[in-house]
This record gives sequence, C-alpha cells and structure tokens, in this order.
Amino acid sequence: MALLSLSCVNAENIGNSTGELQSTPNTNPVTQNTSNTASFLVLDNDADKENIKIGKVVTWEVSVINLGNETAKGVTVYNQLPEGLSYVSHTTTKGTFNPKTEIWDIGDLSVNDGEVFLYIKTKAITVGEKINKANLTCTSINLNENESYEEEEIDVEYYPPAKPVNFLKSTYKAGNPLSLILLSLFGIFITFFAKSKK
Repeated sequence: MALLSLSCVNAENIGNSTGELQSTPNTNPVTQNTSNTASFLVLDNDADKENIKIGKVVTWEVSVINLGNETAKGVTVYNQLPEGLSYVSHTTTKGTFNPKTEIWDIGDLSVNDGEVFLYIKTKAITVGEKINKANLTCTSINLNENESYEEEEIDVEYYPPAKPVNFLKSTYKAGNPLSLILLSLFGIFITFFAKSKK
C-alpha cells in the first residue's frame, strides 16, 4: 500500500503551470542565521554642526544599537578623530572611551540596552574638511558586519579677527582734526594754570 504524503503551501509558493514549488527568500537577516540567534549591530556617526569657524567646538555623536536577538560580545568602536581638531572632553552612556587610543570599549551589548552613545567634544584649530571615522568590531557574530564603518564630515572655515579701531582716523573723519583737539586741550591747561597762580 503506497503512503500518501501531504504538504501545505500558500499562494506565494505556487510555481508555474508545471506545478513546481518555489521557495520564498528570507529577507530577515536575523532568521537567516542557522542558529536563529545572533546580534545585528547598527553603527551611527554624526556631528552637531556641519560648518564651524576656527576656535569653535563641535560635538561628535557615535552610537551603537543591537537589533538582533542575541547579546553581542566584546563590542568596541575605534573612533578616529580628524587632524586639525583638538580633543576637549567626552561622555558615554555605556562603556569607557580612551581619548589617547580613541577606542570606545562598550563591552557586551544586549537588545535591552537600547542605543548607547559616545559624545566627543573637539575644538577646531585648522581650516578645511574634517572627517570623523568610526569602525565597529565585536568578538561574537554580527550579522551586520558589512555595515560596521561610518564617516561624518564637517567644514572648518577661517574666522577673521576683528579689525582694530583707529581712533585718530575715526576722529579725523568726524570733522575734528587732531591739531584742533590738541589746541583745545592746551588752551584748557593754560587757563587752569593761570587761575591757580592767582
């Protein structure tokens, strides 16, 4: 007696007129993993200003979030500050940042941690285009490892110093030549000196 095999398919799996079945591709990057558990880390790199003047401060905002279904292990971000910017200060919402090595050590990052942030304040000391580079790594599987590098660019412009006021020139333009001013002062002095001798 032959065994009867039944299978259930939906409309999307029905093939052409020959009756062949077509598989629907899995577009969810997390469920494509054979173990069905993995991290999916998203890196972002931004600045609070697009254009600044020399001597002004810009704050870089680097963030990471885990959109997978497994805790990411040993998460670090190497944030390379551009030349021509001097480090001022930093704050983090998770982990530690070393301004000398420019490494943000986040540690383990779970889905429940939400988005974590690193803020770095820098001062512009040279003009030109400045590109901040952030590179993310972790010791566990990251299904989004192809998107683990982010750049952010700003422009630093020259800020001309204020022109000194030429008092003598402005006085002359106002219709009071220097000679008249000196003559008036001399007259006041002579009058005062003469009164004091009486």
